[in-house]
Amino acid sequence: MPELNLLDEHALMRDPNFAARVRTAFCRLARDVLVEDAATPGNPLRVSLARQVLNPGSWDTPGLAPVIATDPQVSAAAAAGPPEAGQSSVTDTQILDAVRRAWNVTAGVPANLQVPSAI
Repeated sequence: MPELNLLDEHALMRDPNFAARVRTAFCRLARDVLVEDAATPGNPLRVSLARQVLNPGSWDTPGLAPVIATDPQVSAAAAAGPPEAGQSSVTDTQILDAVRRAWNVTAGVPANLQVPSAI
Protein backbone atom coordinates (compact mmCIF):
# COMPACT_ATOMS: atom_id res chain seq x y z
CA MET A 1 0.00 0.00 0.00
CA PRO A 2 1.36 3.42 -0.83
CA GLU A 3 1.97 5.73 2.08
CA LEU A 4 1.92 9.50 2.27
CA ASN A 5 5.12 11.30 1.36
CA LEU A 6 6.97 12.96 4.24
CA LEU A 7 5.48 16.41 3.70
CA ASP A 8 1.96 15.00 3.63
CA GLU A 9 2.64 12.96 6.79
CA HIS A 10 3.86 16.17 8.42
CA ALA A 11 0.65 17.91 7.39
CA LEU A 12 -1.37 15.01 8.80
CA MET A 13 0.40 15.11 12.17
CA ARG A 14 -0.15 18.89 12.39
CA ASP A 15 -3.85 18.68 11.48
CA PRO A 16 -5.70 19.81 14.63
CA ASN A 17 -8.58 17.40 14.05
CA PHE A 18 -6.25 14.46 13.57
CA ALA A 19 -4.23 15.44 16.67
CA ALA A 20 -7.46 15.66 18.70
CA ARG A 21 -8.53 12.21 17.52
CA VAL A 22 -5.13 10.74 18.37
CA ARG A 23 -5.16 12.37 21.83
CA THR A 24 -8.60 10.90 22.47
CA ALA A 25 -7.47 7.45 21.34
CA PHE A 26 -4.43 7.61 23.62
CA CYS A 27 -6.68 8.70 26.53
CA ARG A 28 -9.13 5.89 25.86
CA LEU A 29 -6.38 3.29 25.89
CA ALA A 30 -4.60 4.91 28.86
CA ARG A 31 -7.63 4.07 30.98
CA ASP A 32 -7.23 0.40 30.03
CA VAL A 33 -3.50 0.45 30.80
CA LEU A 34 -4.10 1.91 34.26
CA VAL A 35 -6.21 -1.10 35.24
CA GLU A 36 -4.16 -3.81 33.55
CA ASP A 37 -2.48 -6.57 35.55
CA ALA A 38 0.72 -5.32 37.18
CA ALA A 39 2.42 -8.46 35.83
CA THR A 40 1.96 -7.22 32.26
CA PRO A 41 5.42 -6.98 30.68
CA GLY A 42 6.67 -3.40 30.86
CA ASN A 43 3.80 -2.36 33.18
CA PRO A 44 5.66 0.44 35.04
CA LEU A 45 6.62 2.14 31.75
CA ARG A 46 3.18 1.55 30.26
CA VAL A 47 1.49 3.07 33.33
CA SER A 48 3.87 6.02 33.31
CA LEU A 49 2.88 6.80 29.71
CA ALA A 50 -0.80 6.42 30.62
CA ARG A 51 -0.45 8.99 33.38
CA GLN A 52 1.39 11.39 31.07
CA VAL A 53 -1.30 11.00 28.43
CA LEU A 54 -4.07 11.74 30.93
CA ASN A 55 -2.23 14.76 32.36
CA PRO A 56 -0.75 16.58 29.33
CA GLY A 57 1.09 19.84 29.62
CA SER A 58 -1.03 21.27 26.83
CA TRP A 59 -4.07 20.19 24.83
CA ASP A 60 -3.04 22.51 21.99
CA THR A 61 0.05 20.70 20.72
CA PRO A 62 0.09 17.76 18.31
CA GLY A 63 0.99 15.55 21.27
CA LEU A 64 1.60 12.02 20.08
CA ALA A 65 0.03 12.59 16.66
CA PRO A 66 3.44 12.30 14.91
CA VAL A 67 3.94 8.69 15.99
CA ILE A 68 0.47 7.80 14.69
CA ALA A 69 0.66 9.84 11.47
CA THR A 70 3.82 7.93 10.56
CA ASP A 71 2.24 4.53 11.27
CA PRO A 72 2.34 2.72 7.90
CA GLN A 73 -1.33 1.68 8.03
CA VAL A 74 -2.53 5.16 9.00
CA SER A 75 -0.34 6.79 6.37
CA ALA A 76 -1.62 4.36 3.75
CA ALA A 77 -5.25 5.03 4.72
CA ALA A 78 -4.70 8.78 4.41
CA ALA A 79 -2.94 8.30 1.07
CA ALA A 80 -5.80 6.15 -0.27
CA GLY A 81 -8.33 8.92 0.16
CA PRO A 82 -8.76 11.95 -2.04
CA PRO A 83 -6.07 14.60 -1.44
CA GLU A 84 -8.56 17.06 0.02
CA ALA A 85 -9.89 14.47 2.51
CA GLY A 86 -6.74 14.47 4.65
CA GLN A 87 -7.27 13.10 8.12
CA SER A 88 -10.91 12.19 7.45
CA SER A 89 -9.72 9.27 5.30
CA VAL A 90 -8.39 7.60 8.46
CA THR A 91 -11.00 5.79 10.58
CA ASP A 92 -11.17 5.91 14.36
CA THR A 93 -10.53 2.15 14.40
CA GLN A 94 -7.32 2.64 12.38
CA ILE A 95 -6.16 5.30 14.84
CA LEU A 96 -6.98 3.13 17.88
CA ASP A 97 -5.15 0.16 16.30
CA ALA A 98 -2.13 2.37 15.57
CA VAL A 99 -2.11 3.60 19.18
CA ARG A 100 -2.17 -0.02 20.39
CA ARG A 101 0.76 -0.86 18.11
CA ALA A 102 2.69 2.22 19.25
CA TRP A 103 1.98 2.08 22.99
CA ASN A 104 4.97 0.00 24.12
CA VAL A 105 7.43 1.73 21.81
CA THR A 106 6.17 5.14 22.91
CA ALA A 107 6.37 4.08 26.58
CA GLY A 108 9.95 2.85 26.12
CA VAL A 109 9.23 -0.81 26.83
CA PRO A 110 12.20 -2.87 25.62
CA ALA A 111 11.44 -5.02 22.58
CA ASN A 112 12.19 -8.23 24.46
CA LEU A 113 9.35 -7.43 26.93
CA GLN A 114 6.75 -6.32 24.42
CA VAL A 115 3.55 -8.28 24.17
CA PRO A 116 1.55 -7.30 21.07
CA SER A 117 -1.88 -7.87 22.62
CA ALA A 118 -1.28 -6.01 25.88
CA ILE A 119 -4.17 -3.54 25.26
